[in-house]
Amino acid sequence: MNEIQRNIGENRGKRRVWIEGKSLTDGGWVKGVTYSREETTDGFVLTRKENGPLKIAGGENRPVIDMCGRYVAKVFDGYEKVNVKIEANKITITGANAAAMFLALAA
Repeated sequence: MNEIQRNIGENRGKRRVWIEGKSLTDGGWVKGVTYSREETTDGFVLTRKENGPLKIAGGENRPVIDMCGRYVAKVFDGYEKVNVKIEANKITITGANAAAMFLALAA
């Protein structure tokens, strides 16, 4: 299992979550792996599925998951960052505010 944090970016005016590289390959998520995406109350769960509707993009050495659009804005409204937990068969993405992180670190 690998845990990382990413900024919520923007592309052409739409909110975007971009996950790439070694974090994915270390978890076995390489170019061509198919998966499904499920919306949860605080983020998304990506589940590895044979013949899933979504596919890991990018290159052989740099796989990419690119989530961009209204569905991202709806779920992560008010968030600046996301926490990403990468496991062999599941990726969990949840919202994380910078202010909340600083408070947790101070405690």
